[in-house]
Amino acid sequence: MDLGFTDQVVVVTGGASNIGRAIAQEFAGEGATVAIFDRDAAQAGKTKAEIEASGGRAAVYALDVTDVDGTAATVKQVEAELGPIAVLVNNVGWNGKAEFFLGLSPDRWQKAFELNLFSTFNVTQPVLARMVERRAGSIVSIASDAAFGEYRMSDYGAMKAGVLAFTRTIAKEYGRYGIRANAVAPGLVIPPAEEIGEGSLWSIDIGMGPKEIQNIEAGIPLRRRSEAVDIAWSVLFLASQRARQLTGQVVSVSGGFQMPR
Repeated sequence: MDLGFTDQVVVVTGGASNIGRAIAQEFAGEGATVAIFDRDAAQAGKTKAEIEASGGRAAVYALDVTDVDGTAATVKQVEAELGPIAVLVNNVGWNGKAEFFLGLSPDRWQKAFELNLFSTFNVTQPVLARMVERRAGSIVSIASDAAFGEYRMSDYGAMKAGVLAFTRTIAKEYGRYGIRANAVAPGLVIPPAEEIGEGSLWSIDIGMGPKEIQNIEAGIPLRRRSEAVDIAWSVLFLASQRARQLTGQVVSVSGGFQMPR
């Protein structure tokens, strides 16, 4: 399917593994040049190699997306090396070990804010400024079903709810410049062990064993957990001109586990 991404530059934050990896691969498969922003340079290099082995184009930018000056400089570098950024996918996120609210420390809340919400602000600002100048662009941010309220995810869910509010605000403020902003809210997506590098945010115990995962699956109407590629397909559609009249929207990709209005 030709979604119109040939030769366009797409930035995917957290593009080294799991959902980000699938998003990067699918955009590259549609002819885009993908800029992978990730702190795990080794795993990002593997994803880049996979894309290139399939005939696609990708570049790796080792980056902490909470670094204000570093992020602004990297966005400038991408446009100088690859061309104008047409699509931004804010995929970076982090969820520590699942805990009830009273078990969370201030440091844990701060980390959740920085990696889930501030990172989205920080990358969007320099990219959006350039999109406004060109009066064109699409931004898709990865939220979570936890944004609608889930046990033991108060910090993560609150930050992802912030991503939704941010997305809708950007859609209202910058639609006049031809820019669309949408969000995808995945259900639980667990990456295979071989996709998790030593520097990955997934290289921790998330506090979900087989029993917890079975309980989640039992609550999914379609009776299957989403895979990374399911989220990627939704992201590509929202970023494409086939969704040209969609902005400020959130799509839950969870097999019906959440049905946001």
